[in-house]
Amino acid sequence: MVTAARWSLRRESDAARSAGQRCVSCTKNFIRRRFPPLKWGPTYDSHKAASDAVAGITIGLTLIPQAIAYAGLAGLSAQYGLYSSFAGSFVYILLGTCPEVNIGPSALLSLLTFNYTHDTSPEMAVLLCFLAGIIELLCGIFHLGFLVEFVSLPVISGFTSAAALIIACAQIKGLLGLKYKAEGFKEIWVQVYHHVGEARTWDIVLSVCCVTTLLLIRMLKDFKVKEDTPRGRTLNKFFWFFANARNALVVVVCAFIAFIFKSKGETPFVLTGEIDVGLPAVGPPPFSTSFGNSTYGFMDMCRYLGSGVFVTPIIGILGNVAIAKAFANGKVVDATQEMIALGFCNIIGSFFRSMPVNGSFSRSAVSNASGVLTPFAGVYTGVMVILALTFLTPYFYYIPKATLASVIICAVIFMVDIGKVKPMWKSNKRDLVPAFITFFACLLIGVEYGLLVGVAVDVAFVMYGSARPEIVVEKITDIPGVPPYLKVTPDSGLMFPAIDYLREVVSCTRADEKLSNMPLVVDCVQVHRADFTVMHGIESLIKDFKKCGQHIVFHRLTPSVRRVLDTITIPEFITSSSDSDLHHILRGFTLEDRIPTDTKLEMEMSKRSSSVSIKDSGV
Repeated sequence: MVTAARWSLRRESDAARSAGQRCVSCTKNFIRRRFPPLKWGPTYDSHKAASDAVAGITIGLTLIPQAIAYAGLAGLSAQYGLYSSFAGSFVYILLGTCPEVNIGPSALLSLLTFNYTHDTSPEMAVLLCFLAGIIELLCGIFHLGFLVEFVSLPVISGFTSAAALIIACAQIKGLLGLKYKAEGFKEIWVQVYHHVGEARTWDIVLSVCCVTTLLLIRMLKDFKVKEDTPRGRTLNKFFWFFANARNALVVVVCAFIAFIFKSKGETPFVLTGEIDVGLPAVGPPPFSTSFGNSTYGFMDMCRYLGSGVFVTPIIGILGNVAIAKAFANGKVVDATQEMIALGFCNIIGSFFRSMPVNGSFSRSAVSNASGVLTPFAGVYTGVMVILALTFLTPYFYYIPKATLASVIICAVIFMVDIGKVKPMWKSNKRDLVPAFITFFACLLIGVEYGLLVGVAVDVAFVMYGSARPEIVVEKITDIPGVPPYLKVTPDSGLMFPAIDYLREVVSCTRADEKLSNMPLVVDCVQVHRADFTVMHGIESLIKDFKKCGQHIVFHRLTPSVRRVLDTITIPEFITSSSDSDLHHILRGFTLEDRIPTDTKLEMEMSKRSSSVSIKDSGV
């Protein structure tokens, strides 16, 4: 007994040790998953550091002019674009999973920021950044990433295309040197029509030159010198770097030209103007603000932002997860971690006066082409932005607004997904419906409402598919020894919207005089779901068949469906689990029709002993 007791204690000790090891292992995996540097940090070497440095500096040259331009798109001063460009870069190093992602201002979020905060104060944009970060973080903590899956690719395509078109049209003001206020797509063109006579010649000339130059230089990134020599490889690298630094180069050249004109006392272009020098004051996001001769508390600010508190983080999450999937190279994307990372980027960014930020497709493509290997490239990008804020801010005064408008247009014009129309048409023409509805709804009633309309159309299609599953009706006559019967096969789950449709199809089939006496078999092999309403619908269907003296059999029920339908107690509910069982039942129906009524009791007893499931043997 002592030996047995020792053996029992030893087994309990081993089990406890094993459980403890599993717990430690799970904890380590959780920490590694939530703190990605623990994965790539131990293998970080000089080669990766050099690659990240090149990528980070290249992204910095792309980000700085974009940030200044996107601040204007959001209706904010230029410095707020730079305030939004460094905190996210540092935070994403610690929490991000995709090396290509660079967190900063983006065209879509800048447009949304303008929609919800225009004619207010910068504090509204900063609070929107903070609240968007809270929502994104909560989505990550509670694993709500599946909500993003309700937005289909056609809806995303229609949304991004419309947003890109609105953003490009909004820059017409800068291209022509006009001054007016406009929000929506229609209002922009109305204002252009009324003010086009005020267009400034020099701004138009500069805009044409900038757009042409940017598009031509962009083509250099695909230009390759064919000769495989050191000189050829050097030229290819030069063309690639020159193409990716095009925004910074054009902005610097135009600012220098404007500086020369200004030094001679002339200002032919509309300039960016004075912006605050240095880094922003660090502090919690503002919970009160004043504009329009009124003071707004926290709740008043939230009410003013309205649906933007939820739409902005959804768009941010969509962008980040989409970028991570695009550059995953077959790896599984941890959407939860991406939402957590983006949430912290916005929350911490709001302490540095940031507007809402997320990843950018254009910068991610540049980062990928630059050979980035880890998220540590964000250090170099963040440092470049800080240096620009510290030393270059006075020179941003001379940047022409026409140049910034050209940078934005050349960045967003390629977001219009014209190329996806043809594949949608070939694969499934129905996908064009939510895509075009979303596109036109965004143009006519606003991007946030247009997105909701597109999601509603998608959900309506899903609901229609649930309510109208494809049902195949066959007449089976070629099985030896088995009488002819009708076979009805639904192709998906039978939930409450679909049961009436099934009854309608079956009733229409039964209405044919040539088929009215045939047994009907409902093959449920593809039906994996059912509910309480379906159970009652099937009961009604069985009663309808009983009144007409016709038999119905439910064939190959899956376990999940059988559990729901087992509550049916009427004796005419007949099921079969295999083809042999079904054939036995059908032959029994034929024999039953031929024999006198007083001998049917013996048949019922016979059916009880068979492997066929006939509830209460009422046939």
